[in-house]
Amino acid sequence: MNHLIEKLTDLEPHLASKIKGQGHVIPRVCSVLERGQLGLQPTGKPLGSFLFLGPTGVGKTELTLEFSRYLFGENSVFRFDMSEFLHLDAVKLFMGDETGSPGRLGKALAEHRQGILLFDEIEKAHRLIWDLFLQMLDAARITLADHRTYDLSGFYIVCTSNIGSQQLLRPTRLPFATLERAVSAELHRFFRPELVGRFDEKIVFKPLSPDTQREIGQLAVSEELTRFREQGFDLSVSEPAFEFLVRRGIHKGLGARPMKKTVQKFMGDAIRQALKSGASPSGALAVSPFANYLIIEP
Repeated sequence: MNHLIEKLTDLEPHLASKIKGQGHVIPRVCSVLERGQLGLQPTGKPLGSFLFLGPTGVGKTELTLEFSRYLFGENSVFRFDMSEFLHLDAVKLFMGDETGSPGRLGKALAEHRQGILLFDEIEKAHRLIWDLFLQMLDAARITLADHRTYDLSGFYIVCTSNIGSQQLLRPTRLPFATLERAVSAELHRFFRPELVGRFDEKIVFKPLSPDTQREIGQLAVSEELTRFREQGFDLSVSEPAFEFLVRRGIHKGLGARPMKKTVQKFMGDAIRQALKSGASPSGALAVSPFANYLIIEP
């Protein structure tokens, strides 16, 4: 128990170091996670449940991945893109059928006893699947279409949604609390109250400010520099090179989602080119004279 308490004490600062611009979210998430890990949630229910709302690329999925790694280790998130189950003929792929096929959900629950069930863009799922969520959020045991009963008592359930995102992305001087209420109103117009009410936490994520975008870029760059140093490449990043990466790592429609891959690509390409040309793969990353890739300067 002492080891668990110590680990949970470090959970909030760990998440705060990884997820930028969402300081209002992390304490609420940690409250549910800590109660779940300490066995304080009501019996006969999943360990905890969340509905994360907000635009694409603001940290909803990244936060889920971070706390899953922290609590359960790698490969503990079982992720479902609910846009794949929009039409009635795709519902069986998710829920299974009477012939004995378990469906994707049943397969994950049959093979694993704990972890995170992540359902992206829940609003795009067929309404029959919404009915299943009523069961999942209310009980730690569900029976799917293959007539098998599955245990959810070792899982956290996370649903994400873009409902109300236009309210958040529209230029405005309104306080965030007002925008939260607008998103909540839209959420309740879209889903039945009994479904919304069964989540332990319903949290609206903020759009990323320019300063937050830079913080996310700095975190991604620092992680890559550390990784490359462990491989023997001693690199630094010039200010123009950092600005280059941040500009390309933020997408109008995807937010900061492309940041990590952008940093990995351009930094990795600079090392690759240095190695191929016989130059030193250590030095300062700078913007090339052509301004469309990075180079390493001694």
